[in-house]
Amino acid sequence: MSNRSTGFLWACFVVAMAECSAAQAADTTTGHYTGVAYDPETSQVRYREEHWLMGGGAERRRLVLYRCPDGRPFARKLVRYTGTAWAPEFDYEDARSAYRESVKIAGDEVAVTLSRGTEASRTGRVDLHANTVIDAGFDDFVGAHWSGISKPNGMTVRFVMPSRIDDLRLAIRPDATSTGSPSVKHFRMTLDGWLGALAPTVSLAYTEVDHRLIGFEGPSDIKSDDGKTQKVRIVFPTSDDRPPVSLDEIASLRVQPLVTSCSR
Repeated sequence: MSNRSTGFLWACFVVAMAECSAAQAADTTTGHYTGVAYDPETSQVRYREEHWLMGGGAERRRLVLYRCPDGRPFARKLVRYTGTAWAPEFDYEDARSAYRESVKIAGDEVAVTLSRGTEASRTGRVDLHANTVIDAGFDDFVGAHWSGISKPNGMTVRFVMPSRIDDLRLAIRPDATSTGSPSVKHFRMTLDGWLGALAPTVSLAYTEVDHRLIGFEGPSDIKSDDGKTQKVRIVFPTSDDRPPVSLDEIASLRVQPLVTSCSR
């Protein structure tokens, strides 16, 4: 067999393998990692969160299960990236309080629907701006505006708060007080303007290389078992990344029963 024929067959083999790999990738998640939320003062585990990433581009999805310290799931969120990366849609449910949030993009507005148990649903709309950030889209905003938020004065975002059917103007800037590894960039996030002096500060840690969130400390949007706002320190160790799972398993996780209490 000539070298030319051998090269042709090898090229065909490589293409076939690439197509096979692509087909396999389409049948599994593209990312799978966990985070652990601790009480900042006692280091007691408050909850755990497990993330599965799927697809890419306009087909990108994220499934999150929030788990009790013992591993039982109590809340679930499905995030859909349909347009601007930092303004995705999502549906969230917390079985402990029978609370649900639904956020969808409707033209130049963000449509919000809230419900709790048998209470009547509340709906409302929030204006959609170029710097409107929704839920997990915050990490996409950070990645796309890394140079801007790394400047001393940082940048301002309008973070949608579904529970208030409103948004908050938040300033994110480098944390000048941080002293740590040069491979990690620390930021502080506060309410914009003079209110920033009155409200809690959120501390964030991202890797310098790939701008991945590895640490968070501040008020959590995941309530405690008794329904109160809790301050947490969340760690997302890259060493705890997990292997992909099949989309069949994702389908199962999307309907997995949620517990109504972590304390029993």
